[in-house]
Amino acid sequence: MTRAMAMGMTAAITACGGGGGGGGGGIPFGGIPNGGVDPGDGGESGFTSDQRSAATRRAHDKYMELLAAQTSEPMQALSQWMLTQPEYDQAGARADSAWARFTDGRYFLYTDSWAPVDLSNDGPLEPELRAGDGLAKAGLVAGKKEIPNSELAVIMAADANGDFDQVKGMQQKVAKMLQDQGWRIHGDRSFTVDSLLALGTVEMGIFYLAAHGGMFGPSNQQEYSFITETRATAENEAKYRIDFKTGRLIYHRDRNREEEAAGKALPPCYAITASFVQKHLKFSDGALIVLLCCHSGSPEGEGFRNALGGGKAVTIVAWDGSGNDYGARSMEYMFDRLASANSRDPAKPNNRAFDMDDVWEYMGRKSTRQIKPNLLVTPAVEFFKPDAYIKRFGNGFDLSNPVLAELETDHGDKLVLHGNFGSEQGVVSVGGTEVAVQTWENDKIELVLPTGKSDPSGSHGDVVVTARKRKSNRRVLTSWRGTVTYLYEDLAPEGDEGTLYNKVEIDFHLRGDAHAGRTQVDGELRSNTWNLALASDSSATYRAAGERRSGGFVLRSYSGSGDLTYGEVGEALSGTVFSMIGRVNATLKRMELTFFQPLDRLMTDTDASGNGVKRSMVFPAGAFGYVDPTGAGGDHMPLAFGTHLPMDAAANVLAYNKAILVEDEPRNPLTVTVSAMTASPAFDDTVGR
Repeated sequence: MTRAMAMGMTAAITACGGGGGGGGGGIPFGGIPNGGVDPGDGGESGFTSDQRSAATRRAHDKYMELLAAQTSEPMQALSQWMLTQPEYDQAGARADSAWARFTDGRYFLYTDSWAPVDLSNDGPLEPELRAGDGLAKAGLVAGKKEIPNSELAVIMAADANGDFDQVKGMQQKVAKMLQDQGWRIHGDRSFTVDSLLALGTVEMGIFYLAAHGGMFGPSNQQEYSFITETRATAENEAKYRIDFKTGRLIYHRDRNREEEAAGKALPPCYAITASFVQKHLKFSDGALIVLLCCHSGSPEGEGFRNALGGGKAVTIVAWDGSGNDYGARSMEYMFDRLASANSRDPAKPNNRAFDMDDVWEYMGRKSTRQIKPNLLVTPAVEFFKPDAYIKRFGNGFDLSNPVLAELETDHGDKLVLHGNFGSEQGVVSVGGTEVAVQTWENDKIELVLPTGKSDPSGSHGDVVVTARKRKSNRRVLTSWRGTVTYLYEDLAPEGDEGTLYNKVEIDFHLRGDAHAGRTQVDGELRSNTWNLALASDSSATYRAAGERRSGGFVLRSYSGSGDLTYGEVGEALSGTVFSMIGRVNATLKRMELTFFQPLDRLMTDTDASGNGVKRSMVFPAGAFGYVDPTGAGGDHMPLAFGTHLPMDAAANVLAYNKAILVEDEPRNPLTVTVSAMTASPAFDDTVGR
């Protein structure tokens, strides 16, 4: 609205527009909306810093008068009043902000959008009450899984007025979460013009800002800005002269309750515009930008968000509506689940790390005592304001660090890591020792484990992936060693004597993950259902022996013995090869084993006449312990038969000895004997799942 219009109108400014009208499309990046001083004309300031400070302070005082008088729509009334002042020639308002243009073309923005919040009563709800009753808009969904190119995380709060004390505390917790996973935290937390200019030579991977923000300019040419901590002084006016001439800076005041109480009269602060961002800030591909700033996610703020992106594949998290400290609490949850920090309302047991899609889905169903219906809604503190919605723009950011979800051991001592790791190859450590990577894909890494009876370094222990200097959550590759014996006996019928038997004794070595996992943030635990192969230092011996006698005569005898080697299931069809599938059911605390006997003719069955016949040993599948008619033996499918070995709380396998009679041969038992096996390392309940 212009001064001339104001003189002929008493109340015509709408609440939703940026200045006298409804929201329109953004303006091209270049700073000041059309109608002000041409950013490139070299125009100088028409006011001293003291004059601007006095003019903007009068606007603040007027706003306080309007509030005291309980004026309806006080921001609209303030914008009309500013048009009666000699310093301004245009003005407009939104529900929680008003703007005016100085007669020399520079802009001033006044906001009242960050109300105090008492978070002392916030906390987790009971589990059955956690789900929200309506998901906020999730925005664009990422299609790939990458870690930002830059490991630099910049976390700032524009706290010139002291409004963000609680926010800064929560931001400090986020910084600790990220630093623990390999992020380099920028040392300067103050959001000043100088601190931003100092960042101009580096690319940021994460930028998390809490600041006042708002729209300014005519309704069809609005632009977004947010406040810095830099005050308008004569020295700074000269220092940033070029940034003002090119529309990169404007003036800003926010209603400051502490300042009011102290009776202070400080100068206004500078606020940055889209053209400042374009000129001075850089972000890497895959960057995450969090703007905890009022209206940063509004439709009118699209131009500013595009300037932040700068053509890179980034993701911006922003607020459509007024922000407050509840938003910082939501971000604390978000970063906690991304980085597997497990410090904010941790699940029991702890979570592993998750990617952005998983975390965003979680935030849409998670609520707290004070943040409802879910973490993607920032509840309004003042009754006359609507709730704000947290929105996600762009699909560039997927991972704050590599996500390690599951471990699988395959034949040939192969360790397969499943999760999201990004496309750029990094390194993998096992038990603190780096192990050479054989193949690296976005969702799968393969390597060969050092293996031997002495358990060389890198053969088991904590597994951690490091990519682009960021570390994954850890999983634990546990090792079990012991003896597993299968004894099938053909007992003598009544009137005869002597037992015939087949026996296989396995020097057993299995590696696997004894911890359950989740497919959903804070979700139910599920067991790893990958088939696990024995380590290559596993071996076995076989023996067939015994005589069946009657009346002093030998009716039948078994003979044959030797060594067996471990191989894949198909290899057990011939030669001296046995095979075995193992699984660790972490939810039921048991090890599951399926044994495949060698099918080659390794034993001799001799009759009473002394005629020997070569044949395979017999170990009836129905007598190992269980049979599952739905079983097929493939990954993630039930095992058709086998033995369940109980484990204790430390994942140690308990000693086991059980004889089961074969259904069709009621006198012939199959006995499975397993020595107690110690888990190395012991089960660690702090590992994220």
